[in-house]
Amino acid sequence: MRRVSVRYVLSVLSVLLLPALAAELNFSADVDRTTAGLDEQIQLTVTVEGTNIGGVPRPQLPALEDFSQLGSTSSQSTSISLINGRMTQQQTISFIYFLSAKRVGDLTIPACKLNFKGTTYQTQPIAVTVTKESQAAPTPSQQRQSPFGFPDRSQPRSSGRANVRLTASADRTSVFQGEQVTVTYVLYTQAQIGDLGIKNMPGFTGFWAEKLFDAKELSWRTTTYDGQRYSAATLKQVALFPTQSGELKIDKMTVSGQAVVSGGFFFDSAEPFEVSSDPITINVKPLPEAGRPPDFNGGVGEFKVTASLSRDSSVGGEPLTLAVGISGTGNLGLVGEPKVGAISGVKILNPETKQNTRTADGRVAGERTFNYPLIPTADGKFVIPEGSMSFFNPKTGSYYTQVTPRLEFVATGATGKTPLADAESGVKMLGTDILHIKPALGRNFVISPFSFFISLSWFFYPAGLVVLALGIVMGRHRRKLEQDKGYARRTRSSRLVKKGLAEATKLLAQGNEREFHAALNRAVIRYVGDRFNIESTGMTGDQLQSELAGRNVDADTVAALLELIASCDAARFSSGMTRCTPQQTLEKARIVLERL
Repeated sequence: MRRVSVRYVLSVLSVLLLPALAAELNFSADVDRTTAGLDEQIQLTVTVEGTNIGGVPRPQLPALEDFSQLGSTSSQSTSISLINGRMTQQQTISFIYFLSAKRVGDLTIPACKLNFKGTTYQTQPIAVTVTKESQAAPTPSQQRQSPFGFPDRSQPRSSGRANVRLTASADRTSVFQGEQVTVTYVLYTQAQIGDLGIKNMPGFTGFWAEKLFDAKELSWRTTTYDGQRYSAATLKQVALFPTQSGELKIDKMTVSGQAVVSGGFFFDSAEPFEVSSDPITINVKPLPEAGRPPDFNGGVGEFKVTASLSRDSSVGGEPLTLAVGISGTGNLGLVGEPKVGAISGVKILNPETKQNTRTADGRVAGERTFNYPLIPTADGKFVIPEGSMSFFNPKTGSYYTQVTPRLEFVATGATGKTPLADAESGVKMLGTDILHIKPALGRNFVISPFSFFISLSWFFYPAGLVVLALGIVMGRHRRKLEQDKGYARRTRSSRLVKKGLAEATKLLAQGNEREFHAALNRAVIRYVGDRFNIESTGMTGDQLQSELAGRNVDADTVAALLELIASCDAARFSSGMTRCTPQQTLEKARIVLERL
């Protein structure tokens, strides 16, 4: 008797199953629970059942405004039957989505839609009650069964067949206050990873944070962890500078995604996962009081100080600029401004600060420049004496001092008949040029062919006063821009954020979603910094929340801002795990900015 190979049987079956037969299709949706706690997961299963439905697309989910989507997976089963001599293929395809509610109350999951072979199918809406308290887990009878009769295993978890881990490591756990700690977050996996997103960013309370690395795409390398081979990718690296002493805690990071694992004899499946790093405790030693110089202003690291003048002379009270630069490696963003002593005959205005940071061998380095406008109020030769700034070197555990050179400049024409700039308003004094106009008109008015035109000057006189008033206001405005950094930042904030939003919108129109989220994030953070005169770049969520709360920004607006920033950060890792579309993110940004 001739033996029939398995390959031959499968080939025959594939030929018989090729014709697409018209059949009825059932489309439905249900949840594993209709009552859940605010922090509990709800499993939405959308099922497609029918005959010969191979190639059916994924359902169209509605706008889930009251829910966050944590992940998704799918499964299918097939049964073959012979009816009236014709072979039919009955399939069941389940699309499973994991949701969590955003608020308490009676919520509704709207209808899902499916377009298949020219026909639109729609499920019924599902009502879900969400409470503050956690609800009991579904009983075994309520738990969803897979198409093969086994309990569904598609719940997020930190370990299992996918074997995914997330670690956080610090290059040192004992430092001086202000000394850099580098924290690195690495993802390890033995399975293929998809839809990766950050669910919870770590908090850095008590630290000044400077970004060193954020993965825009995962770069995998093979390594050994706990004696086993893994694929590893660095997600984030951040430089932290403690702003206080004592034991400080670095919170955990949590990421979620889907891992492809072996599903048995026929096909693999994707399982949602969620992993968290362990918290890290840093022991921060206070800076020694013994030997602390009086000109120490918080700099911890290895720095050099320079000083220079924009030029060596001034004519007619023209201002000069004294630039004091600090460069090196350390907590550059926390270095206070140098002290410049008073100089008789020279008005010294508040400095404008510029900073440029970079990474050198894993350490934060760069330059910070303080530009002091100097306005001579008298003629003569002026001397800026030697200055000093002291820092703390954590390597030696001692303080050291840097000295700036002695500088000179000459001022001429700052006194006499040359109009002087008012030190407070910046408006030039005009003398009596206008005061003589009215008396002259009163004494010399005569009836002549030109009298009509002369009388018109009385109408222009009030206009001249208006122009003068506007000049005074604008002069004070310009002066305030020079003297008040916070005023200057608030004044420019609206213009800069409009420019940033336009840049983000352009990137979105080009289809570059990753750069769109990065540009939008930059625009929002820069606006917050300018609007409230804070160094918002590099701040942690906790620090930003504390700063805004201190400026009486309402809690709802702060929460919406932090959620927007976290959403932009998450989108840079994986667009598949974002909770809303880029257009929705842009609209949320506009709302948050208007509220601010």
